[in-house]
Amino acid sequence: MKRFFTNLCVVLASIMLIVAMLVISIETFAFNRGFFEKEYDKIGTAQDIGISTADLTGVTDVLLDYTQDKRDTLDVQASIEGQIQEVFGEREKEHMVDVKALYIAARNVRTICLIAAPILILIAFLISRKKAIKALCRSFLYTSGAFLVLVVAIGLYAVIDFTAFWTAFHQVFFTNDLWLLNPNTDVLIMMVPEQFFFDLVTRIIIRFVSIFAVFNIAAIVGLKLYRKRLKKAVE
Repeated sequence: MKRFFTNLCVVLASIMLIVAMLVISIETFAFNRGFFEKEYDKIGTAQDIGISTADLTGVTDVLLDYTQDKRDTLDVQASIEGQIQEVFGEREKEHMVDVKALYIAARNVRTICLIAAPILILIAFLISRKKAIKALCRSFLYTSGAFLVLVVAIGLYAVIDFTAFWTAFHQVFFTNDLWLLNPNTDVLIMMVPEQFFFDLVTRIIIRFVSIFAVFNIAAIVGLKLYRKRLKKAVE
């Protein structure tokens, strides 16, 4: 029974750590102003919209602050094609309500995982002090192996047909079609077109795999140290 509860705790903790790493990887770039500026320069966003770089930066700040729940509305005006106007239309604002809700949910999951994982690991050590480290390292390696297969599959899907991947993503996480915006008239989709999201997803996967690799190396080292200590104890 002790072994069962120890394994249960470390498996749940491993899953939570990986989920937290994924959300943190998303946040690293999704709210990175520098990344947005580089993408804008690369894609020529300001020219496509007909907006100044300064106004585009201001609009981006409003968009990111709203998504992070730092402001209540997306109401913002800017000069577009020489005319002062409201930047986002009602459909864009309604879609961003869904995006904001999705992000806040992900942020809450990340916070819960970062709090619960150490508690579960502590419980595992209290239940089985001598074998907890082995169980934790082994559990993380097995769990991360399953996640790695999933991430590689998703990554290949995105590389082969990003449009299909992005459409599937929206169909899974949104219950309406508000995300179907007009790239010729809707500023939101002009700010973050498909190329932007392709670059964003690519960087998120690279960052996630990098953090993922560090944790796996730590787990392998932990197992080796455990076996070394066990061997010395036997001798």
